Amino acid sequence: MTVPWRRERGIIYKEQEDLTLRPRSCLQCSESLLGLQMGRSTKQGDHDQLKELYSAGNLTVLTTDALLHKDPVQLDFHFRLTPHTSVHWHGLLCDRRLFLDIPYRALDQGNQKSLTATLEYVEEKTNVDSVFVNFQNDRNDRGSLLRAFSYMGFELVRPGHPALPPWDNTIFMVYPLERDLGHLPREPP
Repeated sequence: MTVPWRRERGIIYKEQEDLTLRPRSCLQCSESLLGLQMGRSTKQGDHDQLKELYSAGNLTVLTTDALLHKDPVQLDFHFRLTPHTSVHWHGLLCDRRLFLDIPYRALDQGNQKSLTATLEYVEEKTNVDSVFVNFQNDRNDRGSLLRAFSYMGFELVRPGHPALPPWDNTIFMVYPLERDLGHLPREPP
């Protein structure tokens, strides 16, 4: 499938993007009721086992695969709140776009700190241009999520926008990362 991605200077076409898959919850997750309701599989083959990509402070980033190819890659961001509790953001990285599932109880203080740490990692260590958060349209806290993420700088994305994957019943908000022309991360995207 060819997906057009609109930018200020024209349209860039990316061949054979497949964003029909959603990020999967990891085995450690219990806070994501949505992941349990959707029946996402946590049993993975050897090629899908999460491997540590980065760790500093309270943030650990895990991935299923090397980030050097064009296929979508699972990225999990685990933020340690206490020695026994952590917050998990599950994402799918595809062509300079990161799609994050909003965890259950996303408006808790710990989740806000974890999102800040996640955005800082993405901005400093990757070539990602846009971070998309998404949640199911029928969530009870939909209005609160829209207000909170708008306050944090996320913008609502209209349904059917060509940059979005074809996920049903999903609301997307985007946080565009501003990049300096001379900015190059120290590690691959």
